[in-house]
Amino acid sequence: MEALTKFISLPCKYHLIIGFIIRLFLIYYGEYLDEISEVPYTDIDYKVFTDAARYVYNGQSPYDRHTYRYSPLVAIFLIPNITLLQSFGKILFSLVDIIVGIIMYQIVMEYLKNTNIFVSKSYNYKYYANCSMLLWVYNPMSIIIATRGNADSIAAFLVLTTLYLLYVKRNYFLAGILHGFACHFRIYPIVFSLAMFMHLSKYNVSYFKKSESNELMLNSNKEIIKSGQREPKKRTIFQKRFLYYLIPNFDQISLIIGTILTFGILIGVFYHLYGYKFLYETYIYHVVRKDPRHNFSIYFYLQYLTADIKNLGIWHKVLMILPNLVLLLVISIRYGLHRECLFFSIFAQAMILVSYNTVMTSQYFIWFLSILPLIIWHLQLTRMQWIKLGLMWVIGQLAWLLPAYVLEFKGHNTFLFIWLQSVAFFCANIVILSRLIKYFTPIIVNINKVD
Repeated sequence: MEALTKFISLPCKYHLIIGFIIRLFLIYYGEYLDEISEVPYTDIDYKVFTDAARYVYNGQSPYDRHTYRYSPLVAIFLIPNITLLQSFGKILFSLVDIIVGIIMYQIVMEYLKNTNIFVSKSYNYKYYANCSMLLWVYNPMSIIIATRGNADSIAAFLVLTTLYLLYVKRNYFLAGILHGFACHFRIYPIVFSLAMFMHLSKYNVSYFKKSESNELMLNSNKEIIKSGQREPKKRTIFQKRFLYYLIPNFDQISLIIGTILTFGILIGVFYHLYGYKFLYETYIYHVVRKDPRHNFSIYFYLQYLTADIKNLGIWHKVLMILPNLVLLLVISIRYGLHRECLFFSIFAQAMILVSYNTVMTSQYFIWFLSILPLIIWHLQLTRMQWIKLGLMWVIGQLAWLLPAYVLEFKGHNTFLFIWLQSVAFFCANIVILSRLIKYFTPIIVNINKVD
């Protein structure tokens, strides 16, 4: 334990260097595996990115490449794949991955400084900020996703930078610009908009009353222990007075203008260059998308069975997306009402969006894993509870991967088994999220510093 503590306490730069070296090694080793292994290491999307970059380099549309369904910026960023080095994109994504860790460190440092919290003599704010950062820098999932050549590390960077500007720098117009950029690059961050909007409301209140004790301390096991707090009074989220939250103030207007301005300009520029195909492939396709092939989604088998049916009716689609929309709205309102709950609100929304999505692949997990290091201080879980939840999530994926491998590489019909594992994995995600919500107790921000 002492050795682990010393390792965590190493200066931030050493962890960042080690994390980047690990990623570079996996990039090199992954290319070797591509040549000798039946299962390629490089993500198929990376090959799509590279082909699209070649089209852009030759003055053509990236959408001339079949199945390219991303922002043109991805193809533009990866032009050096053609002109310089084939692995350039993987190195870029890995570097951005490391920068995400730096942003996490800065956010957690600022958050802990603004809390009424007693830190033990053995540890300081930098130690706890390091802990959060290491959950990302050494996270096997984030490492693998980036080194396989998936661009979701850039999406995570844009979301985390938006939160950094929103919470640390309090530059709301610039935060809006980054949020608009994030929504263009990967449409999913748009669901965070309401939570961000409500966070800036002048009617926003503390999770606990001001008169209540909000002192917390960290013991030697680095567990957060409540001191003299009462549980918040349970109440419905649907109250007339909450309509005041919809009245925008200057800060909220700045966020909205920055978002709309950036999002609108990017759409206008690329629509002018590539026409309706840009709109369809980048945005519309992801709304109406059906993936009858195997994926983690609980809806995949339904899509597989109805793949040849052309006119299922609008209710078929509505019933699939309605639970997602309702839960996202409730979470936005429930946690948007309290200034300490912004990060948890976004984490819960991301996890709901992924769990209930009609298509779910491994890179989607980055959407909520990139927020998790920001909220671990709010979760009153024991070490054993963390281990149990982690094992549940990992085993759920591994159990799914077995029949998926048999289908993909052995040619056996295992669709039903894959669906059963998708149901089990969905249940695991819901159980995990419910436990995190149950044990969520925010560290109270120092009201004097916030106000």
